[in-house]
Amino acid sequence: MAYLILVARVAIGALLIVAGVLKAHDGPAATATSIAGYRILPPAIVAPLGVALPYVEIALGGYLVAGLLVRIAASIAAVQFLVFAGAVASLVVRNIPADCGCFGSAVPTPPSWSHVAADVALAAVAAAIAWRAPGALSLDERFFSETAAGGAFDPQHEA
Repeated sequence: MAYLILVARVAIGALLIVAGVLKAHDGPAATATSIAGYRILPPAIVAPLGVALPYVEIALGGYLVAGLLVRIAASIAAVQFLVFAGAVASLVVRNIPADCGCFGSAVPTPPSWSHVAADVALAAVAAAIAWRAPGALSLDERFFSETAAGGAFDPQHEA
């Protein structure tokens, strides 16, 4: 099971890194324009989110690939995928043909129910990673496990 979590962790992490890098390459204005196309958030939030979102995705992906703070990163990623699923579903329901902006302008993706299903599936995988974390070959296991500390690390132990 640890190696299955490793594969899922690296796959989700790589996906987030690629999505973030493509958004960062487009720049904050293009990312903000994609976010504004959803017609959900107030304009005061759109611009800062356009700046932050690519780097949040890159950081989450990096943490997952490295296996560092896996439960936290995977939980945040699961919530993020669910938010994306809800936002894309709102485009489908409201019949707004806006591009999702998931991979920046490099991969134009119109809203569809299959896209919503993919985001929900990604959220489920991220939640499974959080539940079964950290998986094999993780920095969490190296730095925070009892065996890595020579048996001395016990977060439940009071001195």
